[in-house]
Amino acid sequence: MTVKYLATGFAAAAIVGAAAAGVTSVATVVPQVQLTVFGAPLPLDPPAAVPAPEQLTDVLNTLADPAIPAAGKSHLVEGGLGPVESSVMDRKMAKGVANGKFPLSIGVANIAPAGPGAATADVTASGPQMEPRTVNLMFVDQGGWKLSRSSLMTLSQMTSSN
Repeated sequence: MTVKYLATGFAAAAIVGAAAAGVTSVATVVPQVQLTVFGAPLPLDPPAAVPAPEQLTDVLNTLADPAIPAAGKSHLVEGGLGPVESSVMDRKMAKGVANGKFPLSIGVANIAPAGPGAATADVTASGPQMEPRTVNLMFVDQGGWKLSRSSLMTLSQMTSSN
């Protein structure tokens, strides 16, 4: 037997024996690697979803369409419209038509996130007997963008006063 063969045998036996004895010092030989990146920006929250101007314009144009009964517009208002609210809305629309206030021209600008599932927008409305008026309205995403209930009241007051 050569010395090289004996040395290799003793080394193998020592490694097997150490492993059987639970020696963990071999694991400490491997250095800990910690990844560090300097100057990289931190990940940001994803941008809040906001509706396209066309989406909000469609909601508002449908709400302002006197040919569509209020019951057919209920899905466009946060929480929907009850029978009493629908009846009041229909009467106001009929009065507006009789007084020549329709059709309305509606524009949407400056859409901004307003919390989770909400956005605000500057809405400008004008009509045959109404100078352009701008108001900031709130929209909520409830399976589709809808006008908030409080904004419906604001819009109703804006278009009915003159």
